[in-house]
Amino acid sequence: MIINNLKIAYRNLIRNKGYSFINIVGLAIGMACTILLLLWVNHEMSYDTFHNDPERVYQVGNYQTWNGKRNAMPNLPTPLIDALKEKYPEIKYATHFNAWGENLLLEYNGKKQYESIKGADPDFFKIFNFPVLQGNIETCLNDINSLVLTEKSAKRIFGNENPIGKTVNIDNRQPLTVTAVVKDIPTNSSIRFELLMPFELMRKANPWSENWGSHNYFGYAKIAEGTNIDVLNEKLDQFYIDHVDKESEKYAFLYPLLKRHLYYLDNSPSKITQVKMFFMIAIFILIIACFNFMNLSTARAAKRAKEIGLKKAIGATYPQLIKQFIGESLLITIISANFAIILAHLFLPQFNSLMNRHLILDYSSLEFWLIIVGVTLVTGLVAGAYPAFYLSSFNPIMVLKGTFSGGKGSNRFRRILVVMQFILASSLLICTLTIVLQTNYLTNMDIGLNKDNVIAININQQMQKKIETIKGELMRSSFIENVSYGSHRPYYVFSNGWGENWEGKDPEFKPLITYPYVDPEFFDVFKVKFHSGRPFNANNPAADSSCVIINETFAKMISDESVIDKMIHTGNNEDLRIIGVVKDYHCTPNTRKLQPFLLRLCDDPRYLFVRYVEGNATKTVQEIQEICGKYNPEFPLIYNFLDDHYDNLYEGQRATISTLLYASILAIIVSCLGLFGLASFNAEERTKEIGVRKVLGASMNQLILIFSKDFSKWILIASLISWPITYFAMEVWFQDYPFRIDFPFWLFIAVFMMLLFISTITVAYQSWKSATKNPVVSLKYE
Repeated sequence: MIINNLKIAYRNLIRNKGYSFINIVGLAIGMACTILLLLWVNHEMSYDTFHNDPERVYQVGNYQTWNGKRNAMPNLPTPLIDALKEKYPEIKYATHFNAWGENLLLEYNGKKQYESIKGADPDFFKIFNFPVLQGNIETCLNDINSLVLTEKSAKRIFGNENPIGKTVNIDNRQPLTVTAVVKDIPTNSSIRFELLMPFELMRKANPWSENWGSHNYFGYAKIAEGTNIDVLNEKLDQFYIDHVDKESEKYAFLYPLLKRHLYYLDNSPSKITQVKMFFMIAIFILIIACFNFMNLSTARAAKRAKEIGLKKAIGATYPQLIKQFIGESLLITIISANFAIILAHLFLPQFNSLMNRHLILDYSSLEFWLIIVGVTLVTGLVAGAYPAFYLSSFNPIMVLKGTFSGGKGSNRFRRILVVMQFILASSLLICTLTIVLQTNYLTNMDIGLNKDNVIAININQQMQKKIETIKGELMRSSFIENVSYGSHRPYYVFSNGWGENWEGKDPEFKPLITYPYVDPEFFDVFKVKFHSGRPFNANNPAADSSCVIINETFAKMISDESVIDKMIHTGNNEDLRIIGVVKDYHCTPNTRKLQPFLLRLCDDPRYLFVRYVEGNATKTVQEIQEICGKYNPEFPLIYNFLDDHYDNLYEGQRATISTLLYASILAIIVSCLGLFGLASFNAEERTKEIGVRKVLGASMNQLILIFSKDFSKWILIASLISWPITYFAMEVWFQDYPFRIDFPFWLFIAVFMMLLFISTITVAYQSWKSATKNPVVSLKYE
């Protein structure tokens, strides 16, 4: 019986090559897209699961109170980790981790290169499990002058030499000895490093970090087996009050590492939003492909009516027929799945490049085959279920008497499926284009300062000592307009606090204030405009050492009147006089609200900013290299163009947009494949009607219009339904953006016209083909 059903299924495929091709191609494209997206979703959901007992590993966080609410922060005061290990036996291991790393010059055998070096405590490798290739992982960070490498970094620094025991020089001042080499960090790890040194070394270099008010590093802990995390977190909620300051408004807590990649520390959604979105897109595209199959299968029902009638007449039961048609559906789906794997394999490199991942089709992986088998079975059953029940329900008497016509119900169902396909395609495309417009708005909006034609140069300790000399020489260049230095890139400042007081301030009001440190030329270099007051004294900066400049947002918090010459008392017991108010500019990415900030003179510069004459970028870089090389010969220059750096902040959003665009295009292609198949079938069914109309004088344009009218009506209905759905979905999405575009209602018409045009082109060929047939041929037997 099974062999016989397979033969019938095979003959049907061969007999209807065109419809078989449309079904297989549509399903293959939909399944390939679904496989790639589910691979990515599975990868994102698997972060940090490779560690031993990952459910016992937590990130240490602390709540800080400002703007009237608790705010979860990952940055910790350095003494916190030591105190937690000492006072809470439930915490078995704990480690500091310098997650940002330091860009330091590494030298080995005369070869110099900058490397990002991070720091951790000896407990680091007791909490996290990174397979060791060489050395002793238990003791590799015990010595303060030790260094742990990954396989990739060891190869980059030492080539084919054995790195164990080799000594490298860091920043021409600190020798470190390689004590271990671990395998390269898996791509699904939220803990990443290539070079790791003892955190104790960083503590010694930065004694200011021992202050309980200084939050600079991350921390992780592994709790003892059997510990109730809720009870432990209740204890940690009182940590600062019990052990640091009885009036403290800080609260320590532990957050599961397994959730950290997907959620922020306050449990609000982070990456999980994108994961859910891509999962839904994968399902939508698969549903569209399944609808194609269902449409074409039910549309051609009449062609198999006699086969079904005869089988029922000679004793075939309803379940047997259902099994036959489900089997045929699964056969087509299995064939499509093979092509889908080939397509997924072909497009995986482009997908990886787009998503900045290193996904592979691991044929030895159980998870991979679960995805393949799951997608295949779901597709086969979903796509084949309705046609199987529908075809099996035919009345054999009506079929064999020749009075069966397929029924109005099936026509109505096919129209519903087409409408649903285009609802999904239209919604996906409108959402994608809206996100494109919002991202373009953010990247091109005026952030209140001019970052074009500015080069940022990283300053090391040696350059810091001669910064005014270097600045003076650069200013003499004819290619350079102005030079400034500061603590941060001006649009990317995350140094902040909430201890400021001023006359008339409500004691309960504790706003978070951002602290950029600048020099007097900052305002000229970045074209920052003043609302009132003056800049710092360029001729005598020391005279303004106790002065500050704030922005309009901060000024409005202090007073509705002029704030010039008012005093601000800081949490460090300093009294600072306000000498100026600048117009608001974005000191953090413009996906956030405007922050109140307080500008002070910089005595520890990290960046040198050079504004060059437009069109002289190359010559300016050469000039910078020559002058900085003279005063800093041992360190290669690190620089970038600020507009490029700013543009790179939106790389993640661009990757999402590109994926959505490709998904939208695929959804439209798959929908149009089904439309093409239905148009072909309609043309075939209405051959005699067309012949009669031609005999009665209908023109070709009239016949094409008749064909296109029904499909155009379906597109219009789909668009009208998708518009309110899309609008409300995007309004919810916009809530995360304080700066946003007005909803682009014109996209509704634009996308409708585009889909109408594409569908008309899709149907037009079949319409033209039918309209050009000789009516004598179609009517000669009538």
